[in-house]
Amino acid sequence: MRRVIITGAQGQLGKRLVQEAGRRDQWEVRAFGRDDLDITSQAAVDQAIEQWHPDVVINAAAYTAVDQAEEDRELAFAVNAIGPGFLASACAQNGANFIHVSTDYVFDGASNRPYLPKDPTNPVGVYGASKRLGEKAVSRGYNEVTSGSKHWIFRAAWLYDSTGKNFLTTMLRLAEKGQALRVVSDQLGAPTAAGPLACMLMDCAEKPDVLDAGIWHYGTVGPTSWFDFARAIFQLTGKDVEVNPCSTADYPTRAKRPAYSYLDPYPLMQKWSKEPVPWELQLKECLDERVEL
Repeated sequence: MRRVIITGAQGQLGKRLVQEAGRRDQWEVRAFGRDDLDITSQAAVDQAIEQWHPDVVINAAAYTAVDQAEEDRELAFAVNAIGPGFLASACAQNGANFIHVSTDYVFDGASNRPYLPKDPTNPVGVYGASKRLGEKAVSRGYNEVTSGSKHWIFRAAWLYDSTGKNFLTTMLRLAEKGQALRVVSDQLGAPTAAGPLACMLMDCAEKPDVLDAGIWHYGTVGPTSWFDFARAIFQLTGKDVEVNPCSTADYPTRAKRPAYSYLDPYPLMQKWSKEPVPWELQLKECLDERVEL
């Protein structure tokens, strides 16, 4: 049996990771929620890694409240930057591989082509800045320790699932009110379902020689806008909802968001000898699953 620690196990991605790892017979899973392991405590992290001796740790713990992060700056940086650094260092010191999940918000959105991992980062808000610092902390944690273990950072965008609190479930909840909706149409990216992402992360855990250590972009074929994402949700669920486009300026938020944050999915998928999935297909499969629940 191989051992995997999953942090952030109560979040939408963490739950999917626990579910996916449980399907694979060769894995013994230790799932840590926020109340089980404080990743911002170096002593707690070191103790967990040393006691359980995992082969790999997958970090799905994150502070994801983009607007609230502008006020909770200290907490956002603690969870998104300091914690991943502690986890990476502990893994490197104990010979464990480490998989960390990051975000498209490390970019400023000024690009006119899909973002590649090597492209310069320039986050425009606290959330993106904290996640970018977390990437650096993970890399530093491994560079400071001579170890045969590896680390990978996977950036993903617009994460959603069939349950929990996310854009998909929010749109379906608002649809029940029978009111017209205004959705931003000038921010472009690619919706990413949590289930397929969790599957890919576990594939990486199982086959660590497929990918070089470092940063990779996971995503779907796109891009699209939040407006078109919402329309697709209602079309696929047969809901008659009036959806009107609006601009970012028409819908002001505390945190600035990148206007374009589409992550190029092809380099990663080519390593797995697969083709990226269109975001519409991934959405349909997620909604089909929701019906079955």
